[in-house]
Amino acid sequence: MKVTIRDVAEYVGVSVASVSLVLNEKECRIPEETQKKIISGAEELGYKVKPRKKQITRKVIGIVYSSMDNELIKECLKAIDDYASLYGYETFQMYCADDSRKCVKKIKNAVSFGAAGLIVIPPNDMNSENHHVLLGDALSSAKVPFVLLDRAIFKVFCDFVTADIKMGANIAVEYLIRHGHKKVGILAGRKEVYNTRKRVEGYKEGLALNKIHFEDSLVYYSCSSADDGKKGIEHLINQGATAVLAGSVELAQGVYEYSKQNGKKIGEDISIIGFVSMVEGKRFHPILTSIYQPGEQMGRKAAEIIINRIQKKDVSNVKTNYFVPALMEGESVNKLNCFE
Repeated sequence: MKVTIRDVAEYVGVSVASVSLVLNEKECRIPEETQKKIISGAEELGYKVKPRKKQITRKVIGIVYSSMDNELIKECLKAIDDYASLYGYETFQMYCADDSRKCVKKIKNAVSFGAAGLIVIPPNDMNSENHHVLLGDALSSAKVPFVLLDRAIFKVFCDFVTADIKMGANIAVEYLIRHGHKKVGILAGRKEVYNTRKRVEGYKEGLALNKIHFEDSLVYYSCSSADDGKKGIEHLINQGATAVLAGSVELAQGVYEYSKQNGKKIGEDISIIGFVSMVEGKRFHPILTSIYQPGEQMGRKAAEIIINRIQKKDVSNVKTNYFVPALMEGESVNKLNCFE
C-alpha cells in the first residue's frame, strides 16, 4: 500500500500541511527539529522523499564517533564543537558503538537531518570483512564533504586527521632502549586496524635504528581488552621481554592486572609504555609512562577542514594531516643496567 503525506503526518504527529511544506521544500516557519523529524519519519515509513535541493541548514556538522569511554575521542569531540561554534556552526554527535553497520546508519541519518559535512571517527572493525566497502559507499553516497579522524578506512581516500602513530611507537622504543631494555615486546591491538599497522611499523623502525633484531614472537596481536592484555603480557614475558608497548588503555590495564595477580611490580619486574591520554595515564598506579595524542589540536583541525570544504574555501586535493605525539614520563619503566 502506497504511503501518503497523511500517513507521514499521523506517524510524526504533525499536520498534513506541515508535512507537505517540508517535503516539497516550501518556505515555512516550521522549527528545524520538526523538519528533521518529518524527513526521518517519511523515510522510515518508506515514503519516497525527493532529493533535497537544499539542506535544512548549511550550518550543521554531523559527527559520528565510535567510543564513549575513549579520552582521545572526548578531547576531539569537545574541540570540534568549540571550534565549529566560533564560525556559527552547530554540531550533532551520533554514537555508533564501535560497529561499522551502525556507523553506516548514522552517516545516512546525519545526511537526512541536513548535515552540511561529516566528521567520522570510524569503529575498530572498519577494515574487517567488507566493512570498508560499506563505509566507503555510505560516505561517497552522502554527497557532502567528510573528514576521517584518528583512524583510516581501507581504500577510502579523503581528508584525514591523525597523530603520527608510527613516530609515537618510535619514540617509545627509543625511550625503552635508552633505559637498558633490549627485549621489547608490543601489545599491538587488532592487526587490520590502521593505527595498529602504523604502531608496529614504528616499533620495527625503532628497533632497526638501534640495531636490535626484530622478532615476530615479540609482537602480540589481539582485540583491545584487559583480558587480551593479560594473555599478551604473559606471552611476551615467556618470550623474554623485559618491557612492552601497550596499544590501548585496555591492554595496559590488563598488564597491570596481570602484575598484581602474579606478584610482580610495574616499574620493577615489568616495564610498560601505553598509548593512552595524559588523563588516562595518571589513573594508573604507579603512573603509566604514556605516548599521548593531541586530541584538542586534532579535533580543531578536523573542524577547520570540514568548514573550509563546506564553504568551498578549500578545493584542493584531499590530504592527510599528521600531529606529533609526545611522551609523558611516569613511573612504569625500570632503568636497567645499560652495560649488561
